[in-house]
Amino acid sequence: MTSSAKILILTTEPLPLPGMAATGAGLRAWGLAFGLRSAGFGNVTIAFAADAMRGKALEQQIGWVKVFERSRIDEFIERENPDAVVFQHWGVFRELKRALPCPVAMDLAGPHLLERQLWGSSDPQADLREKLNALAQVDFVVCSGQFQRHYFLPFLIQAGHDPKSNLCPVIPFSLSPELPEPSRERDHAAFFYGGMFLPWQDPEGALRSTVKVLEERGRGKLVFVGGPHPSGDVSGGRFAALEEMLQRSSVVERSPVMPFDAMIARMRHCGVAIDLMPRNVERELAFPTRTIVYMWAGLPVIHNNYDELADPIAEAKAGWTFDPAHLDSVEKLVARLVGHREDVERRSENAQKLVRDRYTWDKTIEPLATWCTDPKRRTEKRAFSIQASLQGSAGNTGNDETPRRKPLGKIEYSPTRNMTDTSTGPWYLSPVIFLLALPVSLFLALFFLVVELARLLFRGNEKA
Repeated sequence: MTSSAKILILTTEPLPLPGMAATGAGLRAWGLAFGLRSAGFGNVTIAFAADAMRGKALEQQIGWVKVFERSRIDEFIERENPDAVVFQHWGVFRELKRALPCPVAMDLAGPHLLERQLWGSSDPQADLREKLNALAQVDFVVCSGQFQRHYFLPFLIQAGHDPKSNLCPVIPFSLSPELPEPSRERDHAAFFYGGMFLPWQDPEGALRSTVKVLEERGRGKLVFVGGPHPSGDVSGGRFAALEEMLQRSSVVERSPVMPFDAMIARMRHCGVAIDLMPRNVERELAFPTRTIVYMWAGLPVIHNNYDELADPIAEAKAGWTFDPAHLDSVEKLVARLVGHREDVERRSENAQKLVRDRYTWDKTIEPLATWCTDPKRRTEKRAFSIQASLQGSAGNTGNDETPRRKPLGKIEYSPTRNMTDTSTGPWYLSPVIFLLALPVSLFLALFFLVVELARLLFRGNEKA
């Protein structure tokens, strides 16, 4: 398909630009942009928040990649004048001061509300209201996995989306159809791990087990590229303890977070990737970015056995899946792989084939591309007000094609609220309801009195 529609993709995360270390969300937005371009959209612009550069300057200017200030996002969108905007996640909606001038799509790339809770949010109810406020304003939604889709559906329905529609189609995290070629000088006994530590991700057990085996064997190495989150060590001290072990071991090659292209170049020289973490609610829902990146670069993955990628990896023999609690099995595998180059190479080929067949952006972009071909506002939008001190209002849907309707009332979230509560009914009906209920009450009282007298009489006859 080809389209002249002008599409603007907005993310708050750093993109995989030259010299810049990207995040998973940034890679996700990048994949959506290239996916649309591969689908025939010649006028796609992607923009990221200026604070994501953290004081760095762009090494290379790319005409269709731009930067916006969060506080002036409205002005930026109006200046770009797109036919449709694709937002990544809902957090940036708090910066909007007025209705958007065009149809809006949203990419829900992960369970952000849950992540806020695990990060230690001080006001979960405000987070929920903020999320519903944003979802109520968008016209089309995609997400990155089937597990996540089931998580998002109740929120979307609560925000007024039609459950009878094809609600929230899946676009898996995807990368370029031009896959890197593993280096001919790759070290098949080099185990790779990359990423920042987050409160809901804990690779410590698998990394310690790997280091233990490599030290015992006196062969192989762990290549660790990463560090604490830029906000500081948010791992509750786990990263500091792991870092001490990594620095102390002679089999560990440690590097700080590096630009995406440099990290891929480093991966190409390694044999196996480690992506095994204990099970929790976030990890169960995750469609892990780093796992796809590893396999795309030709690294078979030591992975968990419970998330959405576990079965595809096991079926394609693109790696090895384990219960994270059974680290003894991981240690046996690492010990075997150190001396089995053929097994690593075979699974490396399988890993890239799995990505090539299922997880490249030209194969996954179709749901968003179809909507962007003729973006429309959601006709079933309902106006309502959410009780929260937020900028903007869910009642301001930006849908100028339909008349404004009076808000249905404030929505206040309470996990203990009875869904059949009728206390908000009109006050003047109370006397009428009371009068109607009187005859019924008198009849029931008389009925139970007769029953009780009959019971007492029956017991008296029995004693006689």
